[in-house]
Amino acid sequence: MAQVWLPSELQSFSNGQQIVDVVGTSVRQIVNNLDLIFPGIRQELYDEELDQIVGSIAVIVDGETSQLGFLEKVNENSEIHFLPAIGGGIHISLNQILRRNDVVKSTNSMVTVMGIGPGDPEFITVKAKNILADADVVAGFTTVMSVVSQYVVKGNILNLTYRNQEELLTELSQYAEEGKKCVLCAWGDINFSASELIDRIRNKVSELQLIPCVSSVQIAATRSRLRMEESIFITMHKRLEDGEDLDELKHYLKEGKRNLIIIPRPFDLMPQAIAQGLIHTDNLAQKMTTVYQKLSLPDEMKWEGTLKELSEHETEFSDLSIIVIGK
Repeated sequence: MAQVWLPSELQSFSNGQQIVDVVGTSVRQIVNNLDLIFPGIRQELYDEELDQIVGSIAVIVDGETSQLGFLEKVNENSEIHFLPAIGGGIHISLNQILRRNDVVKSTNSMVTVMGIGPGDPEFITVKAKNILADADVVAGFTTVMSVVSQYVVKGNILNLTYRNQEELLTELSQYAEEGKKCVLCAWGDINFSASELIDRIRNKVSELQLIPCVSSVQIAATRSRLRMEESIFITMHKRLEDGEDLDELKHYLKEGKRNLIIIPRPFDLMPQAIAQGLIHTDNLAQKMTTVYQKLSLPDEMKWEGTLKELSEHETEFSDLSIIVIGK
């Protein structure tokens, strides 16, 4: 369930409870379900006449000020803040959220953010191994740390979860301010889907060093024997207006000039959902498709079939999945 943070102004509805777990895949569903838990709170958040969040409230989803309001998608691990807007209609920023939580940005601190590749430890670069061996503190989500911990020689390890990441990233920044060598690890290539994690730590330290790596996109292209100059890479992590997420995919599929390598968006725009949104466009239902899961890991899996078959596939795919659709 998503974790909803209520400001003091709304805690009269929750008997002083600040954090609530709520089911929902969009902000609209979160607000509706929140009202089922605390009747009456919806009227403080919903402008019925305009069908939108009231102008005096800002919605922050996973550290980003939402521009979509009720249409903003959320996943089961999202963190949602409903916060009063600042006078003049300017919404509170992520920095102000951090200040509200008594997080002070370090003035003389550096953290190295490093991609660790598609999963196989042998794909970790020599540069990355050297940095890990020399680090005093290494942080990353638990699944990532299970791969890189063997290269951490002397450093303290911080295992992040979606629930504790703010607390532990703050701890990491404090170590950095003390002059310790601090590293934050992310799956794959930091340039592809690690922007949220990078933004979270950027607001806590004065300097970041970014280290790229081998990408799972390169592994997928190799597995499918694709030439990158004949292919288009698209990540679905960037949220667009409701209904527009798949427009770019539809354009290139109808054009038929390039192979498509697609990174789904956990957990609301996974392979089945993408296929379901594409099959009604022209003659795409029979387009052959490959889904790779956990590339380069011991339990790597490969699924092949048409977009129509993918749309009806019942088994959930790993959030470490990549879709390949040939031209």
